[in-house]
Amino acid sequence: MTAAPGQPSPLALAAGLVALLGLLLLGVHLVSRWRDRQALQPDAVHVYKQVGAHALALHVFSPPASAVGGLRPALLLFHGGGWQRGNPAQFYPQCRLVSQRGMVCISAAYRVAAQHGSTPADALQDARDAMRHLRRHGAALGIDVRRIAAGGGSAGGQLAAALGTGVPLPDPNTDPLAPTRPDALVLYNPMLDLAPGMPDHALVGAQWQALSPRQQVGPGMPPTLVLSGSADTDVAVATVDGFCQAVRGQGGDCQLHIYPGAAHGFFNPGVQGGRHVAAANRDLLAFLVQRGYLPAAPR
Repeated sequence: MTAAPGQPSPLALAAGLVALLGLLLLGVHLVSRWRDRQALQPDAVHVYKQVGAHALALHVFSPPASAVGGLRPALLLFHGGGWQRGNPAQFYPQCRLVSQRGMVCISAAYRVAAQHGSTPADALQDARDAMRHLRRHGAALGIDVRRIAAGGGSAGGQLAAALGTGVPLPDPNTDPLAPTRPDALVLYNPMLDLAPGMPDHALVGAQWQALSPRQQVGPGMPPTLVLSGSADTDVAVATVDGFCQAVRGQGGDCQLHIYPGAAHGFFNPGVQGGRHVAAANRDLLAFLVQRGYLPAAPR
């Protein structure tokens, strides 16, 4: 068919419609991505510590407004990055998941070497102070301060585990009314053994024994969940298994989940195409339900 003089051809009209449809689909996609990003943003950000010019904050995810009121258990998470880098956004997906189920979830900033010229010992002091802040002020965030779990990934897992074991490094802010030992632990491929010959020993140096959770396991360990991968070259299966055996040897409860073929950082959506994320989230929620921190999912 030939278009009338001055009128667009049918092919031109079809091409225009295709282009318009493409723009509409792109718009829907962009709106969807914007909504996804907004859904993953924290509900509040609270500064818990000031170190010189650096403000360290807790990124707080709260249960939906429609949820039944009252104080809730909380999960405090520390990102990974070898104490060198990283930021709280790493645990935004897990925090939103947990908060939607009824807990308060917090992803904490702490000092990292690339930004603050800090050491692993400095990062541990920040982790102590973050937990201490929640014990003191958590009720204002809707938190039951007697039920605060801690966790983290890789170096962040070391920080949480060190809170659980207790370490002999001096703590200038000790407060018996605001204990830093968590009431439960959730550890993702955590750096647990910093002894000479281990992959991360060089990052901690002379303080390795004081900072190494494996060497500090003792009585009174909180109930612990460890999630790690069989293909992790940074944290070997033998390392996490040895830690759990040590905890059990002290009368504690340590559950270990090993994900076949999972590499370091498997719990992040961007690692290995995110294929292990759903399983890790399922095991996280099951542990929190088991501990009475979350209600069982409706059938």
